Amino acid sequence: MAPAGQNRRLAMKWRTVLCTALFLCGTMLLSACGGGEMPRPAEPPASSEVSAPSQPEEVPAPSESASSSEPEPLPEPEPPKPWDGMVIPEGCKAEWKIEQGKLVLVSYEFTNGANVILPTGKPYSIGMSCFENNAKLRAVTIPADVTEIQFGAFKSTGLWQIIVPATVKELGDAVFADCNQLVQAEIVGIPETGKQTFARCKALQSVQLGEGVIRIEEGAFEHSGLKKITLPGTLSNVEKYAFDYCNLKMIVYNGDWEAKKSTLTIGEQNEALLTATQS
Repeated sequence: MAPAGQNRRLAMKWRTVLCTALFLCGTMLLSACGGGEMPRPAEPPASSEVSAPSQPEEVPAPSESASSSEPEPLPEPEPPKPWDGMVIPEGCKAEWKIEQGKLVLVSYEFTNGANVILPTGKPYSIGMSCFENNAKLRAVTIPADVTEIQFGAFKSTGLWQIIVPATVKELGDAVFADCNQLVQAEIVGIPETGKQTFARCKALQSVQLGEGVIRIEEGAFEHSGLKKITLPGTLSNVEKYAFDYCNLKMIVYNGDWEAKKSTLTIGEQNEALLTATQS
């Protein structure tokens, strides 16, 4: 017979084995029923914040570089100028302006002073003092397009001779004054000479005034070297000082000069005209 203490130890051992077996069986049963899975961690609660609606994307403005790549509009053509179409000799340069509706030559650069050719193409005036003090100017041909020569246009130039054609209708004052090398001059058909037209032209020898000249203006030949003048039958008036202090000796006239002289209205200080003899 086993002692009593040994039996108690065996009984406790079997109870332990039995309890372990029962625990294992219970665990297996729970696994079979799905209760053996480990619980998953809870999902975090959804945020209570409401997201703002997305903003529409901004369309970028066209860059300067993009706009600059577009072709620029062509500039508008300049309006035609009144002097367009004027024929100017090669090497010459003209400056123009409009004065009281008229085309006026303001200045003129030329290359050959011994034979200056003026522009042609449209009627125009030679402006005030246009060539004044130009010592290089020796001879100039005035074309039919010139209708007026204004004050002092050729004053104090180096002109040797000059012909003013009948197409010139107006002659300003002192146009050829102080031209100390001017020897011969002819004025064709202008009604009036202008005041002091040839005043102080010391070398002046002869002047021819064509038919159509009616009036020799005040001081036209004063203090000049004029020796001989051709006068027209149309002449009716000689203003004061026209021949004052000049060397006039000879008059060319187609007719009886003494008879003609008696019909003229002659102003004061014109003794040279009164004493000159007909050639």
